[in-house]
Amino acid sequence: MARRKRFTIDDIFEAAFQIVRKSGMEHMTARAIAQELKSSTMPIYTCVSSMREVEESVVKRAWKILQAYQSRTWSGNPYIDMGLGYVLFSKEEKYLFKCIHDESFEKINTRFSEKNFEISLKKLDNNSLFENLSDENAEKILFHGFLFSHGFASLLNSGMSTDVRSLGSEAAIVELFKEAAEFAWKGLKSIAE
Repeated sequence: MARRKRFTIDDIFEAAFQIVRKSGMEHMTARAIAQELKSSTMPIYTCVSSMREVEESVVKRAWKILQAYQSRTWSGNPYIDMGLGYVLFSKEEKYLFKCIHDESFEKINTRFSEKNFEISLKKLDNNSLFENLSDENAEKILFHGFLFSHGFASLLNSGMSTDVRSLGSEAAIVELFKEAAEFAWKGLKSIAE
């Protein structure tokens, strides 16, 4: 008699994550997970309480990957690097980017977004650009930077703008972002002063 494979909840979460990463949340079903595991759907239903639990594990992991992107050094300026990390995450992890903006997961996404904002502010504590700013102005500038980054990231992720779509390389994205951030920084700094 053939021995049955046993799967853990982590195996199921990993399979679900890989499906979403490749194809999007709408393709992540119990049947698709079973296929990824080369199994029946039975282990999925016995290991997890609901498919919502599986979906939420994917969203939480997407946030962790975004945070890793935002922690990388792209330009040498932590303020710009956080925005670039966000933009490049949207390009390279198209479906995960959509997960962190899916209103079906509003509570999780709000909680992680607020936590991410706090982490970002702490990264800027030692940044010379933020040295003489009040906490209120630092928060405003970070928020405005997010608005810019989100717009850029959304255009890149959706492919709606031919100008943005034509940025084929990471280097081209980095250069355009740095140029735009410099313009924005000068304007925001003059308002803050």
